[in-house]
Amino acid sequence: GMKVEVLSPSPEPVPAGDGKGMATFGLKVGLSYKLRVYDIPDRPGVELFPVVDMLGHLHRPKGIDPAKYPIRIVFREDDITDAAGRGLLVTQVVYLEDPDQAVPIKLPKDEPPFVTLGPAEEPFKVARALGRVVAIVRIGGRMPTPDELTGPAGVGLGNIPCPFMNTVGDGPCKLPCGPVCGTPPPPGRPWLPRDEYLCDGGDRAEPVHFAGDGGLAGIDPRDTIVKFTADNRPRVLPTNIVCVYAPRFASVRVAIGVTEALNAAHLSSANLLQRMELTANRQGPKKLDQKQVAGQNRLREKASGLSTRVFVGEHSEIRVLGGFDTRLNVASHQLIQGVDRKSAVQKAGLMKAKIKADGLKSAESPVSTGIVEGASQAVMTWPPLDVTGVEVPPKKPGLAVIKRDDASEAESGDTLTYTINYRNMGNTPIRAVSITDSLLPRLEYIPNSAQGPVGTVFTFGENRTGALELRYDLPGAIAPGAEGFVTFKVIVR
Repeated sequence: GMKVEVLSPSPEPVPAGDGKGMATFGLKVGLSYKLRVYDIPDRPGVELFPVVDMLGHLHRPKGIDPAKYPIRIVFREDDITDAAGRGLLVTQVVYLEDPDQAVPIKLPKDEPPFVTLGPAEEPFKVARALGRVVAIVRIGGRMPTPDELTGPAGVGLGNIPCPFMNTVGDGPCKLPCGPVCGTPPPPGRPWLPRDEYLCDGGDRAEPVHFAGDGGLAGIDPRDTIVKFTADNRPRVLPTNIVCVYAPRFASVRVAIGVTEALNAAHLSSANLLQRMELTANRQGPKKLDQKQVAGQNRLREKASGLSTRVFVGEHSEIRVLGGFDTRLNVASHQLIQGVDRKSAVQKAGLMKAKIKADGLKSAESPVSTGIVEGASQAVMTWPPLDVTGVEVPPKKPGLAVIKRDDASEAESGDTLTYTINYRNMGNTPIRAVSITDSLLPRLEYIPNSAQGPVGTVFTFGENRTGALELRYDLPGAIAPGAEGFVTFKVIVR
């Protein structure tokens, strides 16, 4: 029964949405709008005048109805009670959730999740850390003056150009935009609004690797990994990334009163008195006596009685001229070699050789004829050799994995079906195959929806990062050319 209207500036015409009684308005980004809320149940005569600052917008793909994903601003019972009954100023900061940091709870699409902060926390700073801020809503119990109600149009909030690229492919976004959450891409690459998509699969953040305990490390809530054994070596292969357009908004709120953020401090009446202290450090003379008696350690050495005498002529050496002569006479040996005639007679022979198949070769050699001329003449003929064989290629494993989904967009409450196809593209069997899929916080696994080949062992639970992990252990080995798939269903939160 509550009614909401936009006072100024005038809203733009937009589709009514799904027709379930929701008030839908077209508000321009960069303007501040004044609203009126009246006919509040159980509060007769009470009117509230919220102010909405529009800071951001979505970049919908081509063909999506703008009314399907509106920015939802909700006035809850606590907001009305705090503003109208307690005289507090309630501030809501609506933001587009970062899919990696989304709250893992399932709510109706018309009831986005929210978190209430303490008076000392800054709602804008918290919302910006969790996603991209799109609107700021302030609602209080103060009645505006007639001049404020009939005053000029909404105050401009600046005209900051949007850094994102349009998803329809027509260049940069031309609308103004508020603060953008995320890391800019490298120069020359477009900056896409990835926070509007649920992208699952692949291997992002820290690369997946084998830990010291034999398990996998580096799996985050978005990865989909296939672990297998080939050539007696464990290997890891990521799948492709699958994206679904499914933006979800959330908000943080804080209620502050007149004295909620008042820090009153009285004048300090404590005096710190320090008396002068007389410190006397008196040191009397110290008498240090060092007495050393005459040393009684004496070293006495007698004169050495060792004498060395060398008498003259005690050793004599006499050398005379050597009487050894070496004589070389003229050699009288002669080598006489007469004319030698040697004949070699060789008959024509048929040479055969057997060569086994060594590879994939087809060799045909031409007929070779050799003529040896000399004392005798021989003609030798080699027939052609025809060798044909089959070369066995080396064993190389090759596993192809593709992840698919059955929808390109989804709202909260929709069901998605993911399928992971695999095929052995190599020429050697692949063993010990296991498929591991970690789900995003906004994807809720539907129990008993997992399917796979006969004999597949399916388990699920939290991984090291706290995300839900689905695991398929395939039976036996995957022969060359064999293929299969596993599938499961989730609900979009």
